[in-house]
Amino acid sequence: MLGWRSVPAMFAGVLVAGVAVCDGRSAFAWGPDGHKTVATIADKLLKGTKAAQEVKAILDGVSLANAAVWADCAKGVDPKTFIYTESADYPECRPFEPSGEADMIAFVKRNATNCPNSAKEPCHKQYHYADIPIQNDDYKASYVGARSNDVTVAVSAAIAVLQGKAPPPQFSIKGKREALLILVHYVGDIHQPLHIGAVYLAADGKIVNPEPGHVDPATETRGGNEIIISGGQEKLHGRWDDILVKHRANKVSSAWLADAKSVPATTGPISGWPSVWASDTQKNAVKAFAGLKFGPKTQGKWSVKYPTGYAKSMNAIKKQQLTKAGARLAQLLTAIWPDAPVANASH
Repeated sequence: MLGWRSVPAMFAGVLVAGVAVCDGRSAFAWGPDGHKTVATIADKLLKGTKAAQEVKAILDGVSLANAAVWADCAKGVDPKTFIYTESADYPECRPFEPSGEADMIAFVKRNATNCPNSAKEPCHKQYHYADIPIQNDDYKASYVGARSNDVTVAVSAAIAVLQGKAPPPQFSIKGKREALLILVHYVGDIHQPLHIGAVYLAADGKIVNPEPGHVDPATETRGGNEIIISGGQEKLHGRWDDILVKHRANKVSSAWLADAKSVPATTGPISGWPSVWASDTQKNAVKAFAGLKFGPKTQGKWSVKYPTGYAKSMNAIKKQQLTKAGARLAQLLTAIWPDAPVANASH
């Protein structure tokens, strides 16, 4: 059902290096649990604001947490036949079935071939990620792996529509509801380290540094989707998508919200915020690949072994990024719909 950044269900549930077992479903970016956690943090931070009122009115009965998975549920639309396939394996998509299927189909139809590299993959699936080499510790549009339709630009496009502006031509976004549905998801994606940073590998497993205009497709690991954890069949990308039970939406506590409130506000015009966030995430992508030992390419895949303590470090980064994503989503929506200033009382 999902795009190439998903983990087949048959691979889920492999216990490796002491990390928590996956929950048996194919993982979205962050997994549906992670995206709902991001949205829940934002929703709680927005309570009582004008932004909360605007979000409620635009989504018209769909909660922000349920909205957070819409862009991945749209991957259930076949890009050739434009038929949506319902599946019991994805209960998080049920709020959009069957009444919302036409909207997902329409989104995919409009965003399947409207980008320069649609022959490689439908455009709407490319909106979820960038593939910046880990030799860089920030994000720039000029880097290898950045594209005019990557997740950073996708967030900016959704922001533009919510501000009443037209998006770039490589995005077709129908109105504020669709813009908000994709925005809440892409803000989550932009904070998942393997949705921004990528390692490029030679056939022998050695890390290579791709040059602009001279990238060998055979070195692309597709955000870790071509890297299999040693001892099993689970993809490295899927392991980063999965979150611990204690990091799910129903575990968002007052203490966790306090941490979210302490996330510094991003400065500058909000159109530039996505690039700032991507640069911040790229630093964690560098950490995500640090110390990993890659085996030679076999049947199109590389193997990887974790260093000692990797699981603990990975889960700490995950929670940090979920917290930032929720806080920044709330900050962004508040910037789009600021509260009216309180007039000074007359004396």
